[in-house]
Amino acid sequence: MTDQPTDLAMSIQASLEASGEEVLRPMGLRRILIGPGVLERLPAEVADVASPGRIVMFEDATPMQRGNDDLKALAASLLSTVGEVDRVVLGPSHGRLHADADTLAAARAAATGAGCLVTVGSGTLTDVGKDASHANPGLPLVVVQSAASVNGFADDMAVVVKDGVKRTVQSVWPSCLLIDHQILRDAPAHLTQSGFAEMMAMFTAPADWRLAALVGIDLSYSRKVIDMFRQRGEDLLVAAPSVAAGDGAGLDLLATLLTASGVAMGVVGRTAVLSGAEHLISHLLDMSAASRGLAVGLHGAQVGVGALVAACMWEHVLDRLDPDILRSDVAFPDPTGVRPLVLKAFASLDSTGAAAAECWADYQGKLASWHQHRPRVVAMAERWEEAAAELRRLVGDPVRMASALRAVGAPTRFSDLDPPVDPDRARWAVSSSHLMRNRFTVADLAFFTGNWSSNDIDAVLDRAAELGGGL
Repeated sequence: MTDQPTDLAMSIQASLEASGEEVLRPMGLRRILIGPGVLERLPAEVADVASPGRIVMFEDATPMQRGNDDLKALAASLLSTVGEVDRVVLGPSHGRLHADADTLAAARAAATGAGCLVTVGSGTLTDVGKDASHANPGLPLVVVQSAASVNGFADDMAVVVKDGVKRTVQSVWPSCLLIDHQILRDAPAHLTQSGFAEMMAMFTAPADWRLAALVGIDLSYSRKVIDMFRQRGEDLLVAAPSVAAGDGAGLDLLATLLTASGVAMGVVGRTAVLSGAEHLISHLLDMSAASRGLAVGLHGAQVGVGALVAACMWEHVLDRLDPDILRSDVAFPDPTGVRPLVLKAFASLDSTGAAAAECWADYQGKLASWHQHRPRVVAMAERWEEAAAELRRLVGDPVRMASALRAVGAPTRFSDLDPPVDPDRARWAVSSSHLMRNRFTVADLAFFTGNWSSNDIDAVLDRAAELGGGL
């Protein structure tokens, strides 16, 4: 860690300009301060962007510390030197905050008429704040990051719950993101482990994103954007013991990569940059838990376990796929035959069928696009050896991923998650992951090419188990 705060926005902006990618959206984050004593910069940053009116500070009920101080009380005290502070506690008094319709509505109302909105808390709380700022045009948002736990602090999207289904929606960029080293050190270890696990997606999601481009479904793919964080991916694997020990350099690297990947998603305008099959598995675990009244696990921890499985999916498909199938009608099923599969997969989520209907509404767009781009799919089949080699290079080594997760103390199996996920629910999340939304991943390719039978799923989970992952 450096002795002085660093503005990551400057270095990230320089990387974006050097990439030469003209299709990228502007980075809306004007400042990303990381380093020691950054929290003390909060009053100045708020004063710099605030309009006339009170300062609304969003928080949840989760206790947070910075040294010997209550983090949220300290932040409110600092803000009081700038103006009137209205502290708004969102979510239940006990348990996790969810970005559901009721919470979003309450947040939007609480932010109405404010001169500045500040969030001090989790990635979910930050998403709620981004949504509230979006609903109140012109309301600046300053984010105090509470842990190196997720990358969603640094983008302009929000993950919300719609009819029991997790969806990513457009929101706003924070005006400023503050990442205080002391806060990172004092955050609970399981949150840091979760952030490390979240970054395992960089070894699987970029391959899904590239695959979607090869078949014509998502042409936003950019290798230069991936390089914003992937180039230091090996460094993060090596730094796992340092991160586990709470060493400054390891935490700084983790926070920097989380931030860079968040910005990468924002400038592309899609979470596909770092969200593929592994995230779909995590989303389904969340949806299943919520539908059963169970506690929801940490997002990043679930993503890490899912990334190990996704890497094994890639191994399985790349080793077995026959490109001739992509030239045949077999790979392009009739929607009338697929719809019942989707509805059946998600029927248990709610008695009304709203969740299953929402999943089908999103999935059918992907299926239609798959049919529409059949010539692109056939073209990929014609040069499958070349395409497969490129995809292999984008997929990380699951052996090293599993080793790094163990070194940092993060879960590698669904049963190791907190709360644990039973084998049936875990297998359902893996096997149904491709059916929940319009994101094209390796699981879709496996499904369309006849490589996603019950035996195939067992083989993937058995391979993950060999590495200490899976069920």
